[in-house]
Amino acid sequence: MSIFTRLSLTFLSVLLPFYGLTMLLNKQGSDSIRSEITRSVSSRDQFYMQNLEQEIKRLSQIFYELLVDNDPMLIGVSHDFSDPDLLDKVKVLQKRLQMVKASSLFVEKPMIYFPSMDRVITPNGLTDEDKLKNQNEIDKLSRSVDPNRIVQLQDGRFYLSLRYPMSTSLDRPPLFVVMFELSAAQLKNSLQNIVNPQQGDFLLVHTEEHWALSSSRDEQTVQSLKSLAAGKTNRSGAGSVKLGNTTYWESYVASDTLQLSLFVFIPDEKVLGELKSYEKWVWVILAVSIAVILLLALALYRLIHNPMRRLVSAFRIVQQGRFVPIAETEAKDEFRYLFEGFNRMVSQLNVLIHEVYEKEISTQRSELKRLQAQINPHFLYNCFFIMGGLISDKEYGKAFGFVNYLRDYYRFITKNAEDLIPLQEEMRHARTYVDIQTVCYGDRIDVEMEPLPEFLNAIPVPRLIVQPIIENAYKYALVRHSERGELWLHHKVENGCLTILVEDNGQSLDDAAIAALSEQLDTTEIKGEEPTGLINVHRRLRLMYGSDSGLTLCRSQLGGLCVMISIKLKNIS
Repeated sequence: MSIFTRLSLTFLSVLLPFYGLTMLLNKQGSDSIRSEITRSVSSRDQFYMQNLEQEIKRLSQIFYELLVDNDPMLIGVSHDFSDPDLLDKVKVLQKRLQMVKASSLFVEKPMIYFPSMDRVITPNGLTDEDKLKNQNEIDKLSRSVDPNRIVQLQDGRFYLSLRYPMSTSLDRPPLFVVMFELSAAQLKNSLQNIVNPQQGDFLLVHTEEHWALSSSRDEQTVQSLKSLAAGKTNRSGAGSVKLGNTTYWESYVASDTLQLSLFVFIPDEKVLGELKSYEKWVWVILAVSIAVILLLALALYRLIHNPMRRLVSAFRIVQQGRFVPIAETEAKDEFRYLFEGFNRMVSQLNVLIHEVYEKEISTQRSELKRLQAQINPHFLYNCFFIMGGLISDKEYGKAFGFVNYLRDYYRFITKNAEDLIPLQEEMRHARTYVDIQTVCYGDRIDVEMEPLPEFLNAIPVPRLIVQPIIENAYKYALVRHSERGELWLHHKVENGCLTILVEDNGQSLDDAAIAALSEQLDTTEIKGEEPTGLINVHRRLRLMYGSDSGLTLCRSQLGGLCVMISIKLKNIS
């Protein structure tokens, strides 16, 4: 982490807890206010719904009283209003309706409708002027058998109604229907005691009749409030809902008796008020503080970070192997001392690395000579034995050719003037060794050596990297093969790497043995009868070309062992 980041985080770690505590106190205050308002509005919702239920129950009782009264029954079966006694009964009902209207804040127009005469008794008397105009609405009100059910007509008026007789089939017209028109204005005014239009909105929803009464006159707003209330009818509770970019505090209560649900929606900004503005100021102060912190950190950046960055860049150059001193500053501060120490270190490293490099080159050459000397000398003894056999058998021509092979072989072995030779000479020496073994074993072993392309002939490689691998194949695989032995030398060039593959059809190594040999290639200790030639070649290639080069062992396509000699050279394409 950079110094600039650490400084910024240090300042922030000191200031942020105080701002966090301020935000926490503000949030707790908001939650406390919200909780108090929730309890207050929920109590008013419950109180309002209970009063409305009691009022509707009282009106329902008046319905039943009128239904059991003889006066409306006699009027309902009569077809002549000229009878003075009948007119007296109408006046009595008129006074009762006047008392109903006077006793209830919500009843705007009580009436009794007689379908047989298509006449209506109102508090003003018997008339047909207040007769309902829409036959569908008349039928809807005439079929009601539940006095608690508030019905809304198409023109927006609300009614409570009850027919007589209630038990008669609904397909037949009733004798009379008691109807109370409720005042929508009074319902809204009573609901505004809970929440006025300046504070929020209310929504009174009938779950069966699917009508809604709202304080808002905007139809789009009413539909939006309905969408917020969807799914919460017939339940009570409180919560927070979001509509567009506005968050509302919501309280709702339901009445199973009336099939009504009352919803109250108050915007959060109305509920929290000044606390929201305080919270905004806290955020403004926090933003200003962060800006001040960044400016202070930038000022320190020039004092600390710039010199430190120069020093880090100098170390990166050293990591790349270039020991370049850093330019010292004129300022007499701690960084000048660091720059001087760095330059002294770089100067000393240049001296030490030069000495170590010369020593490493010398050690590497000694190692190559030592590994070369470890090539098995018993091969010479075997050659003398075979030559003696050829002379004893008087095969002088084959013996002469054999002597020429041995001459070329040991001339190559004993030539120490060069550490690197062209790949063409290394492969020619390998061919000489195969010719010697062909004389020894005759036609028992088939050998196929793929010729090198022209562009690979001059590539410099260490001496004795192919012949020891072939010798290992003869010694441990081909000579011991119960049937005809096969040896295949070929090569491939991929991704700037030359790979020479030596494959045999030996039967002595299973997959576990090959895996064990692969693990032992990099060991510095030689145990048992482990093939020294493989290890010598592998180590020499690693010393010369690095860890990307060396030997890799796997299962051969011929069924035996495959030794892959990898040489990473940049000039191979």
